[in-house]
Amino acid sequence: MEAVIRIFTTESAEGSEGKEGMIRIRDPRTRSFFSVSVPSVLSVVKILVIVLCTGCAGSGVSTSTSHRGETAAAPVVVGVPSGPAAEFYSTEGSASFAADPFATRLAAEIDGSQKRHGLSPIVRDGRLDLVASDLALVVGEARTPSPETVAFLLAHYGLVEPEPNLFLIHGDAGAEESAAAGLREQLASATASTWRRVGIGVRRASGKWSAVLVFQEKHFDVANLPRRLVSGGQITIAGRLQPILHSPEVLFTSPRGNVERLVTSARQWSFSARFLCNQGDGAYQVEISASDARGPRVLANFPVYCGVAPPTAFTVVSAADPSTVNPTQAEAQLLAQLDRDRKASGLSALVHDPRLAEIARRYSGEMAGIGEVAHFSRRTGSVVDRVQAAKISPAPTIIAENVGSALSAADAERGFMASPGHRDNILNRAITHVGVGVAVGRAEGGTVPLYFTQVFAGFGQ
Repeated sequence: MEAVIRIFTTESAEGSEGKEGMIRIRDPRTRSFFSVSVPSVLSVVKILVIVLCTGCAGSGVSTSTSHRGETAAAPVVVGVPSGPAAEFYSTEGSASFAADPFATRLAAEIDGSQKRHGLSPIVRDGRLDLVASDLALVVGEARTPSPETVAFLLAHYGLVEPEPNLFLIHGDAGAEESAAAGLREQLASATASTWRRVGIGVRRASGKWSAVLVFQEKHFDVANLPRRLVSGGQITIAGRLQPILHSPEVLFTSPRGNVERLVTSARQWSFSARFLCNQGDGAYQVEISASDARGPRVLANFPVYCGVAPPTAFTVVSAADPSTVNPTQAEAQLLAQLDRDRKASGLSALVHDPRLAEIARRYSGEMAGIGEVAHFSRRTGSVVDRVQAAKISPAPTIIAENVGSALSAADAERGFMASPGHRDNILNRAITHVGVGVAVGRAEGGTVPLYFTQVFAGFGQ
């Protein structure tokens, strides 16, 4: 049997560096600049698929037909998590449960790979085992789980870290050893030095099987946080960063859709912020970010349910791979979706500025060339540096940037709007102009990622 391997990238991560992780705002009276923080870039989900059979079995759960974003009708998988919902979010793992012997075989491959590369062991986390097991139930139907499905399961089982790296493996009975060898090859080329936890789930049906491996990073510890609060409730979000991190920030998107930054106190590597359910009942999407040598990055992104019960079921839509890659069309789609999102929030459309678009287009091309997403470039500096180098006149009074990677403009914009920091840029009332740029990245096992940049500017007095 021949293995077919492809990598499916839906969002991207990394940040900028030092002061380049800031937005500098120009005071038109004094012609000087002052700084406010830039939101981190999107977190990354890489899904590696190793297919060892033809027509692998589906999940057996109920399906219907619906639309995903701007795409054509596709089957929707509806499921209920196999394990009970967590009462609290925690950065502490739980014991792994007894699993399929193939899961043990895959775990041994991971341990062996870490030892061969002189890397720290990756700890098995029972919560991630549950996430992986639930994903294994739907990948047959859904082909690749949507970021929304992954985010739901992480929150359901009490994990706050953003989207992980996923390995999806399908095969016939007897193909386990071939799959383990394929995983060994992929782990040898993967950047696993920051992976700290893993969960493994296996599903068998009709002589076939599906396996899902979920890898996560871990960069901070946080005190247990309840997933659900009473109406008007409040909690203190307190944690401790790794020593390489600094400048923590806590912000949230309220049920009304607006973004607020909390007053965050920090002392050395510890931080705390007081969170209130002060904008009605519903889901509050909380984000925690901090900076390292690469700049701002999202450490956590999770919902807190105020006065309402968390959802108990999840859906995932099968997303077909794009048949063509056209950056010009993707730019037009991203602009249309950005205008749509601002209109939905009662804001006027932004001026589509060709000068900002050229800056965004060149930077997307730079990111695509190196296969890395970041606000800061060692070649062109920060977004402020890039705008200043373009000699735009009059100079904007505010500059901001969103960057990321996805397979489509729809996925990119959904990812931006799901992150409070990125959403705040899109819905900023002081922003008046925007330029977007899309570049085609290097093919990854047959899948072609797109790199997105949104450059925002305000020219108010």
